[in-house]
Amino acid sequence: MTGICLLILALLLGACTGQNAATTAGTPIVEYKLLATLYLSPTPDDAEREATRLAVRSVPATTIPTATPAPTVYVGVFLGENDTVVDPVVDPARYQGTLTAGNLPTPLPVNCLYPIDAVFGTVWMTNESARAALGCPGEPATPYVGTVQFFERGVMYWLPTGEIWTVAPGGALGGVYWYVPIAPPDQGWQAQAPDGLRVPEFSFGALWRADEQIRQTLGYARADESSVSITVQRFDGGALIFDQTSAQVFTLVGRDDGTAYGPY
Repeated sequence: MTGICLLILALLLGACTGQNAATTAGTPIVEYKLLATLYLSPTPDDAEREATRLAVRSVPATTIPTATPAPTVYVGVFLGENDTVVDPVVDPARYQGTLTAGNLPTPLPVNCLYPIDAVFGTVWMTNESARAALGCPGEPATPYVGTVQFFERGVMYWLPTGEIWTVAPGGALGGVYWYVPIAPPDQGWQAQAPDGLRVPEFSFGALWRADEQIRQTLGYARADESSVSITVQRFDGGALIFDQTSAQVFTLVGRDDGTAYGPY
């Protein structure tokens, strides 16, 4: 009995010793940690889908902007359209509607070598008898920078050629005019002008003193001489004068003197 007990005790001691050796000599025991797992949500039902749709705000579709066409700005000046924009030389109101493409001077009944210059407009043509008396232009229109002086009842124009046009207009009924190719010698006598008026000088004064009819018709000068832009076109029966500075046209019927219509 005693032997059997000793044998069992020996076997138990051997088993314990082998277990410790395997643990000591073998690969160390590794403690594994749990990995995180991905949670898959269940498929949403119809009620959940509707709630999601209502929670998201609808964004309106982006509208592509369209450019509104603006009227083309016309660079330039429209005659007679705006009285606040006035050319310093030409009065647009006086020529409103007279220089349009369809309203230029109409040809004379006969074939003329030169056309009537459009600078004179067409208002002066309303006097049919004066227009017929002019006949055809004898030359192209010629622009000048001359001298002008206004009188009580008329005006004098001096051209660089030495010519003097004296005009005492009478409107549609007609006044008178004189043309001299060059001023006569000055007689030298003096006159006393009333208050506010003056006696003309230089070439105008020489002609004014030399011709009593001109002197009596025009009266005294209302202002001193000044520069003027003027266009003259001579006709078979007279001339057209365009005072560009004051924007007025005279129709002069006759050769060296005659009837003056206007200003237009």
